[in-house]
Amino acid sequence: MSSVDGTDPYPWPYGGDLRGANLALVVAGAQRHWTSRSSGTEAVAANITAVAAGVRAAGGLVVAIRHTGRPGGTGRSTTRLSLPEPASAGWQLDLPLEEEDLVIDAAGIDGFYGSSLDITLRATGRDTLVVVGFAAEACVDSTLRSANDQGYECLVVADACAPFDPDTGHRALDSVTMSGGIFGAVGTTSSLCTALTALGGTP
Repeated sequence: MSSVDGTDPYPWPYGGDLRGANLALVVAGAQRHWTSRSSGTEAVAANITAVAAGVRAAGGLVVAIRHTGRPGGTGRSTTRLSLPEPASAGWQLDLPLEEEDLVIDAAGIDGFYGSSLDITLRATGRDTLVVVGFAAEACVDSTLRSANDQGYECLVVADACAPFDPDTGHRALDSVTMSGGIFGAVGTTSSLCTALTALGGTP
């Protein structure tokens, strides 16, 4: 049995079943459209890179979500928070990835909407998710809530999430831990990476 120390409100994952074979890192909002609007992006990008390296080393899967609007439109969004059109400057990923990482296009702010994310995760046996990214109150939060609704065990890495605004970002993180962890748990890059290093390549 293995878990991450210091996660709130319970040791993550629930039940202590942290294994490379069931683990995936989901990076939401890692596009210029979102990074240019988020705060603290430089430090967050460095933390995401560290987490991704740890997940790969432990045998986990790294998935980047590309939130994509329709050409000439905004996809499933509002006029206040549009989605970047395919092949536009804002649509481009703004984070380095490795060859084995996956990129999945979603038709909404929620990474599961109009995408193959759920099918991909289930086909590869990944039911334990680390969720990070940019536009935390939008892309990260929406993807997390959808993952929880579909039965995934989720950890949000607080210092690997860049919000539009620090105050609203903090409130979004607080909502994760309500009612004993209604949407999962919250942890830090250092604690997660320590656990992943100890895990190594354990299947």
